Amino acid sequence: MKCDARALPRQLKTLRPVYVIHGDEPLLAQEALDALRTAARQQGFTERDRHDVGKGDEWDMALRSCDTLSLFAELKILELHSHNKPDAAAGKALEAFLKNPPTDILLVIVVPRLDAAAQKTAWFNRCDALGVTVGCPPLTGREHREWLQERLHRQQLVLGADALDWLSGQTEGNLLAANQEVLKLHMLYGPGTLEITQVQAAVGDSARFTLFDLTDTALAGDAAKTSRIFFSLKSEGLAESLVLWTLSREIRSLLVLAEGQHQGTPPGQLFQSLGIWPKRQPLVSGALRRLAPATLKRLNTELLDADMAIKGQSPDDAWDILLRISLDLAGVRLFDAPH
Repeated sequence: MKCDARALPRQLKTLRPVYVIHGDEPLLAQEALDALRTAARQQGFTERDRHDVGKGDEWDMALRSCDTLSLFAELKILELHSHNKPDAAAGKALEAFLKNPPTDILLVIVVPRLDAAAQKTAWFNRCDALGVTVGCPPLTGREHREWLQERLHRQQLVLGADALDWLSGQTEGNLLAANQEVLKLHMLYGPGTLEITQVQAAVGDSARFTLFDLTDTALAGDAAKTSRIFFSLKSEGLAESLVLWTLSREIRSLLVLAEGQHQGTPPGQLFQSLGIWPKRQPLVSGALRRLAPATLKRLNTELLDADMAIKGQSPDDAWDILLRISLDLAGVRLFDAPH
């Protein structure tokens, strides 16, 4: 059974034989694991055995360790932690173990995000059928705001809409920092209603963004946030070439889509040929309606200008060009390219 990390506590009244916790959001993964451990202790699992595993033989040895239970514990949690997804040998070891899982063992597997291919493997399907697979993906902007509001409520803190929006923007993409800021606000001011000035005085900018946040925000037409993400990535020392690569991919995909639509090719066929996921299709379609073909062609030319600047073949500043392209993609023409 697939389950979101935030919904897991409601699924722990009766434990399943195996749980897989996977995802890129460390706070959600840790809290899911803590909730599972607490529920297991309450249901008699008094011993916990943790193994950090890598290659397949390490998984096999860890699974075999449960053959020898403590003399004083009847039920045991067996935790397997890995920085990589299980390889083929590990998958076979898990399949063998789960064919007839011991009734006195609660198997907990903690791994990074598993992609679609990994979630189609036999071992994962067996875990999903026999137990619970817990996803811990990064939260979207709206989800982050809702999560933040719930954390504030726990600390008996009330923020107005403007203060909540500001705090959400400062901590977006970084739940660990967001949680720390909520605790800090409680320590500084105690329970009650806070004004935005109080929140701003106490909270630093802890937002964490990726290149994909940059392009998605630009495609959505949010120029202000696009600018903020751009300068955040620049301040982190990200290579200009990576920003160029990401923008190039989006702009050239939009050009192919625009040309395909002009020729009468069905949108679904175009999306499939470009590998654009169904969840992103509305975002890309909206950008395509907003951006004229002439704009896309101009942006494609400016990609070459940025490439020359990065390679030192032009006196222009590469970051200036990349900012101009990013904001133009978001619908704002900041300044014209030099002639």
